[in-house]
Amino acid sequence: MFASVNPWFSTSLGKRVLKTETAIIEQLLPGFFGYHLLQLSVQEQPLYESSPIRHKFTLSSALYDGETSVIANPDLLPFEDDSLDVVLLHHLLDFQDSPQNLLREVTRVARPMGQVVIVGFNPFSLWGMWKPIGALRHRQPWEGKFISPGRLMDWLTLLNFKIDRAQYSIYGLPYNRNEDDLTLDDYSHGLSRNPNWPFGAIYVIVARKQVGTMTPIKPVWKKNQSLGKLNVVRPTAGRDIATRGFPPISKEEE
Repeated sequence: MFASVNPWFSTSLGKRVLKTETAIIEQLLPGFFGYHLLQLSVQEQPLYESSPIRHKFTLSSALYDGETSVIANPDLLPFEDDSLDVVLLHHLLDFQDSPQNLLREVTRVARPMGQVVIVGFNPFSLWGMWKPIGALRHRQPWEGKFISPGRLMDWLTLLNFKIDRAQYSIYGLPYNRNEDDLTLDDYSHGLSRNPNWPFGAIYVIVARKQVGTMTPIKPVWKKNQSLGKLNVVRPTAGRDIATRGFPPISKEEE
């Protein structure tokens, strides 16, 4: 499903969404520091250019024409526990068969006090009202899950994340505009200068991993490294990951 939604971001409506999301992310990332940033997205364009973190890379489940750094199954991330400072999830949960499994993996690889930035489509919006029609016509992105922000924040809380902020945007109907009319909101002067109502078509949720009172320290990396200074591990099916307090996945939630 990831490959089928990727071309949508090249349409005029998809470009409008991606441009707005990029503008919001560009305001958030400069405040996050560390050593490693991972982007998981349903499209190939890097969204982390404004981040001060030096080692930034993308992971995809398919090879695109863009700059994909790693190809792997998002449900089995090939990284060590507590190894990533920032994880950017761009609409991946909307098109993931088991979004809770992906969140467990993100919890495992995120460092204590590490940041997770999640971008998704809001079902409680005009776009959410249009979703049944779009899904009936087998159009993208309407075949996605559209996980509600409230449910997502509940999942994150159960996984010991603290919600730092939720930013909403795009309040109009989902119709195509001219190529020259892609910029609706100006975020260049800060996020607070734009509306942030909870019925926007897209949301950007920022959460921080909480693990007791641990203080993040610079990790000691092994000499044999395949991704810059980031150690990778071979995924093993059924390995123990963070599940404490997290409800089992039901067919209704999937």
